[in-house]
Amino acid sequence: MLPLVLLVMWVFILPKTEIGNTENAFPMFRYAFQTFQGIRFSREVMIGISVLAVVLQALFLTYVINKQSVLKESSHLPALMYVVLMSCFPEQLSFNPLLLANFFIIFFLNSLFSFYRADSASFHVFDAGVFIGIAGLFYWPSLFLFPLTWAALVLLRPFQWKEWVVSLLGVALPFIVFAIGLFWFDMLSVNSIRSILEPFYQMHFSAVYKSTYIILFAILVGLSIASLIKFFQDMSTFAKLRTRKFLVLFVWFFLFAAISYLVSVKRTMISLSFLAIPLSVMYSNYFLTMKKQWLAELLFLLLLAAVIYNQVINFLEYNPLAF
Repeated sequence: MLPLVLLVMWVFILPKTEIGNTENAFPMFRYAFQTFQGIRFSREVMIGISVLAVVLQALFLTYVINKQSVLKESSHLPALMYVVLMSCFPEQLSFNPLLLANFFIIFFLNSLFSFYRADSASFHVFDAGVFIGIAGLFYWPSLFLFPLTWAALVLLRPFQWKEWVVSLLGVALPFIVFAIGLFWFDMLSVNSIRSILEPFYQMHFSAVYKSTYIILFAILVGLSIASLIKFFQDMSTFAKLRTRKFLVLFVWFFLFAAISYLVSVKRTMISLSFLAIPLSVMYSNYFLTMKKQWLAELLFLLLLAAVIYNQVINFLEYNPLAF
């Protein structure tokens, strides 16, 4: 059902003249975007890749959550929540750098879970650094999730200074390889470096919101507060120590993802897509533990209705004669 739910929301992308977005993008995404623009049926290809990426990420995230027993019971609800949260706002319905970066963020998260009770976590720590480095090459605010590695080391591991150093080597490796590639193909120049670093020295902290977002924001904020309260309540009820520590890790994930939004060059709704990963887990935990099933279904339907309302309003702006 996930592709069907996603297509219902992503159908509103069709009238858009621009279906790509490079805000906060780093070189890897810009090169990918330019490549797709140069092929035939580029519009259809980018829409297809975007929809496929969200579905695969939702399934992969659910697999990781269930494998690590983060929730009280195995469920496909995180996948459904992820699909909805990645389609909340019209700006998200685009081929954007976070669609590619989130793949590596989920791999990064899976590596963090592997720290727990591993005889030697050096390889897992290195992998986590590499994944966050690759994500940074697509979307540079991804790098602000790197301290989550150290938070996981504090929560899940006894202190070993080598693992902390290895994490730095891991996150640096993708950038070293990228720099070597530029040098090898004679692309390492002052102008190329200036172009790569442009997001850093041309920051303009601006936000683009619409009045139609108010209802959706109110529902999201309300669900987020209720989910966080439920998370903290569950800290003492989960029997497994590992599960409790994983829940704390998701709270840290939420905080660092929020920081990545604050440092974005342009704070659009696309920048909030990082929050889709921790929020999908937190919302799932909240809905699964609600005693009144009808209330959980009502809240989800309200969220879905607010999302579709925003998409319809945006659709009518592009097609005033659509209805």
